[in-house]
Amino acid sequence: MQIRALRLLVELAEARSIRQVARRHGLSATAIVRQIDQIEHFFGTPLFERDERGIRVTEAGRLVAERARAVLFQIDDIHALLDDMRGLRRGQITIQVSGGVVAGLVSPMMHDLQTHHPGLRFSVAVSSAAEVIAAIRAGRAELGVTMFVPDDARPLIRMSRPITHAAIVGPNHPLAGRDAVGMRDLAAQRLALPDPSFGLRQWLERAASRIGVRLDPVFVTASLDMQRELAIRDAAVLVLPPSCCRREIDAGLLRAVPLAADCAIDTTLDIACQPGRRLPFAARAFMRAIERVMADDRRPPV
Repeated sequence: MQIRALRLLVELAEARSIRQVARRHGLSATAIVRQIDQIEHFFGTPLFERDERGIRVTEAGRLVAERARAVLFQIDDIHALLDDMRGLRRGQITIQVSGGVVAGLVSPMMHDLQTHHPGLRFSVAVSSAAEVIAAIRAGRAELGVTMFVPDDARPLIRMSRPITHAAIVGPNHPLAGRDAVGMRDLAAQRLALPDPSFGLRQWLERAASRIGVRLDPVFVTASLDMQRELAIRDAAVLVLPPSCCRREIDAGLLRAVPLAADCAIDTTLDIACQPGRRLPFAARAFMRAIERVMADDRRPPV
């Protein structure tokens, strides 16, 4: 049984489509089926059931795919550690991030890291915070990056750094010249916020409720690009970490105004990984890049 066959098995269990996996690898559907047949013969049990509607993963298939994913992750880890021993500054890092805002935070980190280490490669998936934690637990990602981590996921957190949120507005917006923006100020503005499933939205709504204020965002979107565009056009006020908009702030297209105490957001940017795991060079370098970006984020809002 070959390692490549295990990779195909894991992908097939996730995609549930032989044609999709075959197209991704430039193989025929027959070649995929032949590889799966060999694995089923090796384990002596059906891993997939096939009918006119497609394929379905059996209980045995789910078990094998889950364990195979962890094995493949360890094999990739061994390659990275061997590169470390040889002094090579290369490798691939698989990262799972929660939502567009966190993806916006991670982007400058990856740029900073790749500039210093051109041999590194990145595979990044954007999902919910719950899926980030699940990916770390299942071994599908080396690192998870998220905010507002639930208490039961705290044992997975390798590093946490305080992250500042501010009111993000256009330079000509009425709030742009304020020393601070309070909850009543926010409630009176056209807001662009993510939906109520996001930790940021939940935090703000709890803070608003404490002083008897109701938030009624005009724009509900988790798209960071859309939020930034709305703020540049003075169509909305955002609540984001300034580093998400650092390029636009430095260019004078946006301003970050500090939040007052009644709506200040006390959270961290959290990096999750499997407990006790020795991180390869790529992952360690990524965490150092986070340190640099977080230091930049602590610059005074402008």
